[in-house]
Amino acid sequence: MYLQYMHFTGAVFITSLLMYLAYLTSLIKAPRWSRWLLIAATAALTASWALYTYSFLAQDFSLAEVARNTNLGMPWWLRLAASWASTGSSLLLFTFFIGLYILAAHLASAPRVGLSAATAVLLVVGASVFLYGTFDTLSEATIGGGLNPLLKSFWVAVHPPLVFLGYAGVLVTSLSLAAAESQKLKRLMYVALASLFAGLVVGGYWSYVTFGWGGYWAWDPVETAQLMVFVAATASLHVPSSLGQLRRASYLLAASGVFLALFVTRTGMSPLHGFASPGAGGYLLLAAALLFLFAFIRDVLTAKFTHWASWGRTVTFLVIFAAGLLLYGSLLVPAIGVAAGVNTSPPQMDDGMWFYNPALYVLVFTTLVLAPLIYLERGGRLLVIYLAAGLAASGLAVALVLAGVLVISLKSHVLTNVAVAAALAWSVPAGVVIAYSAFKAGGRSAALTRVLHLALLIFFVAVVYSLPFAYNRAYFLDVYITPEATAKVAGFEVSVVNYSLGLMEERLDIYTVYRGNAVYSYAQAGLASVTGLLSQIKPMIDEAARRVERSPVLGFLFRGVETPLSIGDVVITLVNSTKVVLRNASLAPYVAHTGGGFALMLSIHGESNISIVNQTVLEVEPTLLRVENVEINISGVVVAQGGGGYVVLIPMSAQISAPGAAAKLPMLLDMNLTLYYMAFRPGTPIYGLLYLPFYNLLSDARFGRVFSQDFPKAVSSGAYSKATLSIDGRRVDAVVRYEVSGEVSGVHGLVSTVVTIPRGLGDVYIVVFTPYVKGSLSYYPEPMIYYIHNILRSMPPVDALRVAAVLITGFFLDQLGRASPETFPTLYTNAYLEVLTLAYKYDPRQSPIYTEGLHITVKEVPAVNLLWASSIAAAALLIILAFVRR
Repeated sequence: MYLQYMHFTGAVFITSLLMYLAYLTSLIKAPRWSRWLLIAATAALTASWALYTYSFLAQDFSLAEVARNTNLGMPWWLRLAASWASTGSSLLLFTFFIGLYILAAHLASAPRVGLSAATAVLLVVGASVFLYGTFDTLSEATIGGGLNPLLKSFWVAVHPPLVFLGYAGVLVTSLSLAAAESQKLKRLMYVALASLFAGLVVGGYWSYVTFGWGGYWAWDPVETAQLMVFVAATASLHVPSSLGQLRRASYLLAASGVFLALFVTRTGMSPLHGFASPGAGGYLLLAAALLFLFAFIRDVLTAKFTHWASWGRTVTFLVIFAAGLLLYGSLLVPAIGVAAGVNTSPPQMDDGMWFYNPALYVLVFTTLVLAPLIYLERGGRLLVIYLAAGLAASGLAVALVLAGVLVISLKSHVLTNVAVAAALAWSVPAGVVIAYSAFKAGGRSAALTRVLHLALLIFFVAVVYSLPFAYNRAYFLDVYITPEATAKVAGFEVSVVNYSLGLMEERLDIYTVYRGNAVYSYAQAGLASVTGLLSQIKPMIDEAARRVERSPVLGFLFRGVETPLSIGDVVITLVNSTKVVLRNASLAPYVAHTGGGFALMLSIHGESNISIVNQTVLEVEPTLLRVENVEINISGVVVAQGGGGYVVLIPMSAQISAPGAAAKLPMLLDMNLTLYYMAFRPGTPIYGLLYLPFYNLLSDARFGRVFSQDFPKAVSSGAYSKATLSIDGRRVDAVVRYEVSGEVSGVHGLVSTVVTIPRGLGDVYIVVFTPYVKGSLSYYPEPMIYYIHNILRSMPPVDALRVAAVLITGFFLDQLGRASPETFPTLYTNAYLEVLTLAYKYDPRQSPIYTEGLHITVKEVPAVNLLWASSIAAAALLIILAFVRR
C-alpha cells in the first residue's frame, strides 16, 4: 500500500539499500566481489540522494517534503538546504554520508568486520528513513508551504551537513577502528572531528546572529549531544598504551553517542531542534545506541591496566573520557524517559549552566593544567617553572578577585569570576609551554598537533572569557529611538534614518500542507464560535442601534463611550463651599455591574486643583453642565478617584436632558443596549464590531461552517519592517520578518534581526525589534497587523476573514491550547475581533515607532571574534593533520 504512494526517488533509494545488502553479504561469503558491489552501491546511493535533492531544486511538488519545505520564489540555495530540513530527509543525508565514509574506509583498508558493522548500520538508518514519510507523494496542485522561518538562513546550508558528515565519519571510523587500529582510519577520524567541530561552532554562530539573546551556547540538548559525540571521539584518539584495552570501548562509546544524538534531535527535548515525538524511527535509533552502549560496558568491565606508561597522557585521556561520560549520561537518562512516555529533558538554559558548567570546568581546567605536562614528562627546570608560574598566576588572579580588586564579569557571581580568572591566568604558562614544544617538535605531524592544541587552548580562553557576557541577559541595555532622533549607545551614535513596512514577494500555499494541524483545527472551531455568537446577538445589537439613533440622549451618551467628550473646564461646588476645578475636563460614559444588571454611569475627569484619596465620597451642590445641546444636572454625592493632580468624579445621581428627551443616571441597560455598548468599548469581546465592513458576514453562522470550502491557498509569504540605522555614520538595514509559514505551522513567524559591530576581539551586539501595536489582550508585531491589514483590503472578504483567522490562531496558539471548552469561544472571539479591528483601522503613518520609538537592545560580548577565529584555525588544522604522514 505504501509503495503505491511512494515517490520514484524512494524506489531508487531502495535499490541502493538492496545493493548495500548485497555488499554486506559479499563481505561475509564472497569477498572478491565486495569492492565492485561497494562501488555500485555507493553510486546508486549517490544517485538516489542527487535525485532527491534535484526534486527540491526543480520544485517537484509531487514529493510531499518539497511541498512542505519550499515555495515558489525561494532561492536555489535555500531549496537545496530544504532537502535536509525535515526529519526523514536529514536521515537520508546522513545515510548518504555513511555510504561515502564506508567507501573511504574501504580505501583505507578497513577490516571486513568494521565495514560489515558500518554497512549494517547504514541499512538500519536507511530503513528508518521510510518511517518518516520521506518519499510520500502529494497529488494536489500546490505552490509549496514554505520553510520554517528560523531555517531561512545561510547557515542552514552549512550547519546540518557539517554535523551529519561528522556523525557519519565518527560512526564508520569508530566501528572500523574498534576492529583494528589503522593510521589511515585515524586520518578519517580527524576529518570527521574537523567536520563535527566546525558544525558545532557554525551552530553556535547561527544561534548568536539569529535568536537575539546574545549567546552562542545555552546547553540546548541537540548542541550538547553534538559536543558529547565530539568529546567521546576525541577521547578515543587519546587512549594511552597503558589503557589500550579501553581503546575499543571508547570507539564503541563514540558510536553509541552518534545514535543517542540522533534520537535527542528527533524528540521534544530540544526547544530549537525538537520534533513532537520520537516515532518508530526514533526508537530504532535509541535501540542502536543502547546496543553499542552494552558493548561499551562489556569492554570496560573486562579491560585491564597493562603497564604504567605516560602518566600525563593517561590522566589527560581519563579527564576527556570522564567529560564524555558525563555528557552521555546526562542525555541518556532523559532519552530513556522520553521513550517511556515521561515528559523530561536534559538540563538546558539556566539549568544547563548550573549543571554542566561547574563539572566540566573542573575537567577542562584539569586538562588545561595537565595537557602541557605531556611535553614536560622528562621533568627538569622547565617543568618546575611551568608549575610555579601557573600556580602563582592563578593564585594571584583568584586573590585579586576575592579581594574585589579584579572584576571580570560585573553581573556574574563571584565564583564565576574566580573560575574565569584562574583559567585565564593558567592559560598563559600553558600556552607558552605548548608553543615552545611546537617549536622544538621533530616532524611536521608533531608540530601541527601542538599547534592544534594551542588553537584549542585559545578557543577555550575565548569561551571562558566571553560566555558570562554572551549568555547573561542582564548586560543588555534597552534603548528606544524615534526616527531622526539620536541615542548614544555603547560608545556609538545610533539613529533611525528611515522606517518602512512591506510585503514579501514570494508566495506560498498556506492550506494544502498545513490543513488538519492544530492551528487549522482551532481556527475552524474559533471562527464557527465567532459567527455562531454574532449571529445570535446581531438582532439584539441592531435593535439597540435603532433605539440609540432615535434617542438624542442615548446618542449623546454612546458617542462618548469609545472617545471621551471634551467639555472644557468644569467647576463643582461641594456643600462645604469648596470648589473643585477640573481643567480640560472630559466626559466618559461607562457601564458598571450592579446587583440588578448593568448600569450606564457617567465619569468626569481632568486636571484638578485638589488632592483626592481614591474612593472619596463628596457631597456636591446642584451643578449644571452644558455640552452641545445637552444639559446634565448633577446633585447629591459623587465618588472621587485620582492621584498626581488628576481627578475622576463619578456622579451617583444625575439628570440628562436633550430636546425632546430626558433620562436619569445611573441608567439600567437591558441586554441589547449592553451589547451595543460593548461594540464601542475598548477591551470588551466585541469591541470594534460595528466598524468592520464584515459585520454582516461575520454574523452569518453559515459562513463559519464552510471554513474549509474553497480555502484561499496562495498568499504572500509574509511582511517585514525595515529600519535603516545610522551607527556612527555607517548605515545598516535591520529587517524584522513576519513569516506566514511560521504562524500557520504553529512555531510563530516573527524573526528579529541582529547587528554585530566588531570592537577589538569582541562585538557590540545589537538586537533590533519591530514596533508593537497595543491591544487589550496583547501587543501585536506591527508587520503582523500590516499583513492582515493588506489582506483585509485586497482579498475578497470571505477569503480574507478565513486567512486572518488562521494567522490570529497561530499567534494565540499557546493560550488557545490551554483554554477550556467553556472559555475557548470567548477567548477566540475577543482575540479575533480585536486583531481584525486593529488591522482594519491600521495606518502605517501612525506607526508606534513615531511615538514609542524603535526598540533595540545592546550589549558587548568580549573575545567572541577570537572564539570564531581560533575555531576556524582548529578545524583547518584537523583537516591538515588528516593528510600529513606520521
